[in-house]
Amino acid sequence: MRSFVTLAALVLAATASLASPSAWTQFRLHNDNNAALSGTLSASWHLSTGGGFSSSPALVNGTLYIGNNSGMLYALDPASGRIIWTYKVSNPLMSAPIVYGNLVIVGEGNEGSPANASPSRPIHVGAPPSALIAFDRNSGTRVWLTPLRGTGMPTPAIVAGVLVHHNGSGSVLALDPASGRVIYVRNVQSIASMSAIVPIGGDEFLTSGVDPNAVWAMHAKDGSIVWKVLFSSVASGMGDCPVVADRTRAYCNYVLPPSFATPVQTERTAQFRSFAVDLRNGKKLWDVALDAGQLPKRNEAAIPLLAQGSLFVGSSLANVFRALDPASGQVRWRAPTHGPVKGAAVDVSGIVYFGDLGGYLWALSASNGHVIGVKNMRTPFNVASPIVAGQTLIIGSRGGTLQAVPLANIRAGHDS
Repeated sequence: MRSFVTLAALVLAATASLASPSAWTQFRLHNDNNAALSGTLSASWHLSTGGGFSSSPALVNGTLYIGNNSGMLYALDPASGRIIWTYKVSNPLMSAPIVYGNLVIVGEGNEGSPANASPSRPIHVGAPPSALIAFDRNSGTRVWLTPLRGTGMPTPAIVAGVLVHHNGSGSVLALDPASGRVIYVRNVQSIASMSAIVPIGGDEFLTSGVDPNAVWAMHAKDGSIVWKVLFSSVASGMGDCPVVADRTRAYCNYVLPPSFATPVQTERTAQFRSFAVDLRNGKKLWDVALDAGQLPKRNEAAIPLLAQGSLFVGSSLANVFRALDPASGQVRWRAPTHGPVKGAAVDVSGIVYFGDLGGYLWALSASNGHVIGVKNMRTPFNVASPIVAGQTLIIGSRGGTLQAVPLANIRAGHDS
């Protein structure tokens, strides 16, 4: 489902034939997470930054914005990779940039937590400084900074003209996007780490977190709760998963330990699960087990994609990418990969493109999972989900490179 937040009309990027929006108001632009912009741009470049990427790019009016885990925010020309401006902050920039009006808004924060925390009971995520920060999108000048009690890694969204953020202290905040002034703080006592605010119509939005493990629908105007749905108390990864939604259901994934007697899950055997809830009332519609494997220390969920009538999702536990039936959760097809697939994919004309932790880029048929092409990039791709700009995939790696790769090169690649 496209966001109900009104986006300005598409404009032609000056650098090439590329249709890019004049605002980017939520994680991956739309509720389906399919961040694909039309055009003929076919670019090939790479930028070595010295800091890994967990952020997904935003591309507005022909300029690409992205932050890295060394705290560097970049504005770039998507056709050449030329740096237009940069700004350095103290902590990582893992949230996806929000571009609204003349501002680029990012969340600063890290994954630090107290020594007595566990993935199922994180208590608090984020060692200071944590903040939401706005920059002038043309010059890179800092406009405002609003400190946060917990990490700013989750991605905020503009909902009914309000900037909404769920942070690592378990609070949902609403801010004036022009000034950074805090309008309200609602403590939902659930920790967000790498999830995102998802607008679902009017002033309603979705968010998710852990301890308790839940998905909420809330009102942006006052932070009141429309509904919430709880998951197992020993589940983990709920705070890592940005929810996707169509017009009737919301979807995401999480992990469970082998038994309810195992509250500390890090680096233990676990079960990867995907679920759907009713968008009207939060009723759980299905919750299916998909994989088993060793739970990683960080990034325990996988970022889903809705496209071509399927729900596409990788796994944090297994080397696999799959398509599910959104109505039932039944697996339609399953394709092996060379590493876990934690980032989102992008669908372009029935082909899904994504990267894996083994360092490969993939092009698969959306209808049956057939491998069209696979290209070894020799750098691991974690949760830094790609966007497509015309005929170019742009993605950041855990190894610290930001790369533009023509889609045709991925389709023509051979496994090696």
